[in-house]
Amino acid sequence: MKPPPETVRETIIVAAAELIVANGYDGVAMREIAAAAGISKPGLYYHFRDKEDLLEAVLTHWMTETEALIAAAQQAPAIRAQLTVLVRGLFAQAPLQRALIRLGTQDLPRLGDNARERIQGCYGKGFLEPIEALIRHGIARGELRAVNPHVTTWLLLGMLYPFFHNAHPCARLVNEQTATQIVATLLDGIAAHPA
Repeated sequence: MKPPPETVRETIIVAAAELIVANGYDGVAMREIAAAAGISKPGLYYHFRDKEDLLEAVLTHWMTETEALIAAAQQAPAIRAQLTVLVRGLFAQAPLQRALIRLGTQDLPRLGDNARERIQGCYGKGFLEPIEALIRHGIARGELRAVNPHVTTWLLLGMLYPFFHNAHPCARLVNEQTATQIVATLLDGIAAHPA
């Protein structure tokens, strides 16, 4: 008995995510993804029109799973707690899931304009904009100085990205203590006596 299309589609997405994270977008062929998913190449093209469409599905799938994490962070009472919930939640994700965060920006230059625009929209609306909103609300409540929320979001992500690369030595340090230290560094700095 054939599995339902949603199951086949999800199997393809997981196989593609694993291969793209391991080898990069340019380092994976559709035939390799089809083989890893256990289907024929025409079967793969039944579900996805091309590799760009598949990358978009991989990132959208990850974004859907991340929405619950963003919602949990939004429920915390203050910016420090919100960012801590967010970072700890990201660290609690499987290494493949964390690596997809990097993938959302790393492989964009290799895509066509339309696919790049769709993926940037998905990544922006599902991930970047909610983090910026947390920071804006923290500013509005007087918990943060009047900083640029967009820049602050990227500063946070810049601190997180090494932990999202499976081969990076920082990947071994993914734990709650590190998550707490990242948030403290973003919000308090590391100077013993702030200027």
